[in-house]
Amino acid sequence: MRIVQFVNNLDMGGLERLAIDLAECQLADGHAPLIYCLAHPGRLAEEAAGKNIAVRAFEKGPGPHIGTVWEIARQLRRDRPDVLHTHNHLVHHYGVAASKMAGVPIVVNTRHRGEQRLVNTPEGSAIATEATDRKSDWLFRATLPWTDSVVMISEATRQFFVRYRGIPAGKTRVILNGARLERFFAVPACPGSALPRIRFGIAARLMPEKDHFTLLRAFASVVAEIPQAQLQIAGDGPMRSRLEARAGELKLAESVTFLGPLTDVASFLSQLDIFVLSSLIEGLPISILEAMAAGLPIVSTRAGGVSEAVVEGGNAYLVDPADAQGLAAAMIQMARRPDLESVGSSGRQIVLERFRIEDTWRQYHELFLEHGAKP
Repeated sequence: MRIVQFVNNLDMGGLERLAIDLAECQLADGHAPLIYCLAHPGRLAEEAAGKNIAVRAFEKGPGPHIGTVWEIARQLRRDRPDVLHTHNHLVHHYGVAASKMAGVPIVVNTRHRGEQRLVNTPEGSAIATEATDRKSDWLFRATLPWTDSVVMISEATRQFFVRYRGIPAGKTRVILNGARLERFFAVPACPGSALPRIRFGIAARLMPEKDHFTLLRAFASVVAEIPQAQLQIAGDGPMRSRLEARAGELKLAESVTFLGPLTDVASFLSQLDIFVLSSLIEGLPISILEAMAAGLPIVSTRAGGVSEAVVEGGNAYLVDPADAQGLAAAMIQMARRPDLESVGSSGRQIVLERFRIEDTWRQYHELFLEHGAKP
């Protein structure tokens, strides 16, 4: 089977990590995977090429580009895929139009997160569900007749798009994200082994939806209770300078470290005691799965499908998004548990049983076969 995955780019992120891991599974099973990038190749493209996964980049700039559709269609005719698998909505209409021109028989899309937004008003904060980009939302729904299935990476994501975006429930399928776990099993964390120091960590792009500002406010309260606490922030993005300035304003410069983009996530996680995620919106974050595979207890918001990946009150404490006080309390409560290592071990068992990338690929493979792809 020849399978083209279509992404915006291969910059660092959970979606991009999943695309490469799926392609690697496809290659191991004797299929021919390719990855198309609508824009630039991105940081992970070299890794993909090193694993014999072909990457094609179309270098589309800002705004609509009809000529890019023709270019993608020409490439599809040359590559002759059996399946075009698009990720999220930004590339999907380009993929659908080009696939019809090139005669690609099967088109599947994956939506990786809902589109809720936190809106601050004089009366308080509220979650807004209306589309901010109505044009893109209309284009996506307009392509549904030529889309065989829309995969959601969590049940929470599926419910959002069925309820608020009008995607027919019968066209949806839930396939939980999976991760390549072996590299995290190889260098496990040892939570609680360096007490009284307790090290929290987050690996996420420095984007507004990850809400690092709430995390910094929460961590200021944590340090007031646990002076030996440290926070390691891995990742890069447009919010970095503002976040560094905010950490300084909160007098956290000596206890918060901004590490920038990571090349070895497993080594980063192995040095932590607790993984924390402060996101406003998520699908089913691969960073949580990787942290669990490393044997780390989890403190997170209930964004998206996080609650579908963890056992609340077991290996994880969850709070509502944008709740700095609640997040701080959960971080302190987890840090004071005497059984951090066993808490982390229970999370490792969860991902081992439910979130292996091989199982995720098997479900995609079965879906492609249902739509008529040849084994």
